[in-house]
Amino acid sequence: MAHLGKSSAKRVYKLDWPKYLDPLELEMAMVRKGGQWKGKNGVTYGEGLFFHFKKVLQYISPDTKWHPWIDLVVEKYLLHRTICILGPSSSGKSYSVGLCLYADYSIFPDCTTVQVCSSTREVLENKIWGEIKSIHRKAKSLYPWLPGHLIEGRLRIVTDSKDEVTEGRDFKNGMMGVPCKLGSDTKISSDFIGVHNKRVRVAADDLHTLPASFIHIISNVDKAPDAKVIGSGNPCDTMDALGQLGEPAAHLGGWDGGIDQTPGTKSWETRRKGGVCIQLYGEDSPNLDGKLGCGLISQEAIDRDISFYGTDSMNYTQMNLGMMPRGLGSKRVLTRQVCQKFRALDEPNWLDSNRTRIGFLDAAYGGVGGDRCIFGELQFGREVEPVTVADVAGSVINQTPLNAKRRQILCLIDTELVPVSVKLTDLPCDQIVNFVREECEARHIPPENFYYDAGMRSALVNAFGRLWSNSCNAVDCGGTASERKVSADIDVTAKDYYENKITEMWYSVRLIVEAGQFRGMSQEVLQEFCQREWGQVGKNKIQVEPKAQMKKKTGRSPDLADAVAVGVAGAIERGFLIERLKSVHQAVRDDRWKRELRDKSSNLRAKQLTHST
Repeated sequence: MAHLGKSSAKRVYKLDWPKYLDPLELEMAMVRKGGQWKGKNGVTYGEGLFFHFKKVLQYISPDTKWHPWIDLVVEKYLLHRTICILGPSSSGKSYSVGLCLYADYSIFPDCTTVQVCSSTREVLENKIWGEIKSIHRKAKSLYPWLPGHLIEGRLRIVTDSKDEVTEGRDFKNGMMGVPCKLGSDTKISSDFIGVHNKRVRVAADDLHTLPASFIHIISNVDKAPDAKVIGSGNPCDTMDALGQLGEPAAHLGGWDGGIDQTPGTKSWETRRKGGVCIQLYGEDSPNLDGKLGCGLISQEAIDRDISFYGTDSMNYTQMNLGMMPRGLGSKRVLTRQVCQKFRALDEPNWLDSNRTRIGFLDAAYGGVGGDRCIFGELQFGREVEPVTVADVAGSVINQTPLNAKRRQILCLIDTELVPVSVKLTDLPCDQIVNFVREECEARHIPPENFYYDAGMRSALVNAFGRLWSNSCNAVDCGGTASERKVSADIDVTAKDYYENKITEMWYSVRLIVEAGQFRGMSQEVLQEFCQREWGQVGKNKIQVEPKAQMKKKTGRSPDLADAVAVGVAGAIERGFLIERLKSVHQAVRDDRWKRELRDKSSNLRAKQLTHST
């Protein structure tokens, strides 16, 4: 703006601005420019994006009492596409996020869509949407020129006014509240599909109360050129929606790596690229002495809960400290860290093409009860572990020497959804059998190597015999466990150790993973295995949680994991052996002991023969 005359300009941040320009608009212009840049003359202008964005927030909401927690949220909001915020109750999560979203929209009102959601309309009104409305009303009273027209009944603030009559009112640009019915995948998906704009923001308040399927919308939202997804809540479970969004990156060890055990306000890189998780630690509250007067948790409030719940309770950890409760992975059939440690996610290094192919199916008819009909393939054979060496040129290569370790492994090839339509004239069971038969024939899987859970559906059993072969194997997942020994370490029959067959099947997968014999585990299958908890029932038998309980918790049935468990049961039936894992040191020590004993025995026999002569 150097063309402005001195009489009509004011100098701010080394730049000339119109004297009439509102300070708020000036700061918004600096944010639009990126906060800091270098001019053609080599001079650096601006104080940085955080500086100018915070100035916008301070002008919009001059009554806000600033403290380190708001600063941290604003800083991470500006730097990352995915932001997870863990914190105790009364930590200002809803307000901080709402303030950032409102300012973000106000700066770019003609190309920004903001959606904020929670479980119900009442929760929205009491929390993040209520905060946004309050901020909007106060800001408009100070700066009437700010964008946004509130439509109370529709939970919307839209950029276009109701006077837009030339081309109709555009509801795309603006902010909206989205109540999400708890446990409904369809509701959550439909609310966020089709959001197309240059800038898209989605925020979930009390994310721990929403189904884990909320995480799936990130991929859809992330297609926008400029997108952000923010989730906040009280940490309850590593596998709920909040826990998944805030899961520490793999190189940090995930939730079981210890990062969640360290107290204090901090942030860490999450598993999703470009993501960050903020932990607002209750005992670091800027309002411990109660003098800040902004509704933040105080020491007095913490002490009241301690006197009632104690410091070792989960309630204290969640609602006062804002930390993920400890030891949650101990009640999971599988954890991501175990799978990573024993290479279950790796691709196999097959010794040769001599492998056994297993087809499997978890049957469902047309999505009855929300269940999916899943088909898939497993293969088992021998794997070799390559030895990394350096060639003469110094390059690192993989070799497979003759004495390389060979072991039997089981690999998940793929899973796919079986299309079942109620609109076709063929019976659903016939549609399933025809699809499976064609897939197995194309994959060279004989009927005797195909296993399926038919449940109580006798029609499906008849259909397999009628349309394909009586050699197909039905697995009774709802029956009692087998007479097999649990493992090399647990010398007890499965029926005396597990409450039912499905528990034995799921734990067979766990034993294979822990033995280092599973490969090809997909992220989708792993997630379902990690979500299922186990407990002890009568006679101290182990039982995985019922499917109905898991569906209520996660919002969907573990059909992928159930199907893989059926396939694993089939692989064991067809000759796959779960080995006991031994370290290299144990193997070497055992071999040396055997050689020494053989040498001593040979020497003794030699001496005896010499003496006799």
